[in-house]
Amino acid sequence: MRFLENLVLDIPYLFLKKIPYAWLAVIFFWVWPPVALSWILIAIVLLGLLMMVWQRRAWEAKLIREHHEGGEGPLIDRPKMPLSIQLRNLGLLALGSGLLAWAFQGRFELNFWQWFFLLTGFMLLYMEHRLLGAAVVYILTDQGIGIRFAPGHIDYRLFFSYAEIRAAQRIRVPDPKPIRWSQVTPTPKPQDGILLTPRNPDGFTKQIDGEVLLAPTDVDTFLKGFPPHLIMKGV
Repeated sequence: MRFLENLVLDIPYLFLKKIPYAWLAVIFFWVWPPVALSWILIAIVLLGLLMMVWQRRAWEAKLIREHHEGGEGPLIDRPKMPLSIQLRNLGLLALGSGLLAWAFQGRFELNFWQWFFLLTGFMLLYMEHRLLGAAVVYILTDQGIGIRFAPGHIDYRLFFSYAEIRAAQRIRVPDPKPIRWSQVTPTPKPQDGILLTPRNPDGFTKQIDGEVLLAPTDVDTFLKGFPPHLIMKGV
């Protein structure tokens, strides 16, 4: 089982994000022979989505197995973009796709609905991080915090031990944010969050050379999961 876990984790996320192009082919082959090819391409799209979910779960399982030894389970949070913003974005997508489908209907032998589903499906698969929020997972273990962040076509898998963290502080996010902050949040402009300050003045890693901003679902509850000596009084 761990062989399959490592196998799916080794698949580049960028490769899985190629499935929107298969969706374009689904629509075109739906009206052009061989129609059966569309069903094969639909299966490829569904397999790609399944692999993304499997990859996330495999990462969670491996991180917990390697960085958690306590009796109680780790605290896992998968924050989402607010539903109202998601619905607004989907509504705008449907409106834009409808207008373009009306303008393009008849082109390449595609009718209105085929253009509509082509455009909406492609954008949902390709730009879901902007429409529905970036995929984020925070895992607080007894040894540190694991973070998986997929803001587009690359996913970042991080783990910061508590020994690397100088402080965890609840903050009101300023606008504009300091350029040294690395933001790992589902939305680009969270109002509240937790700021992780590294002990090393050069940052947590070469890629993260400053503080890290998190935006958990429940900021106060998540902050209490950190060791008490790391928690600073926020604003």
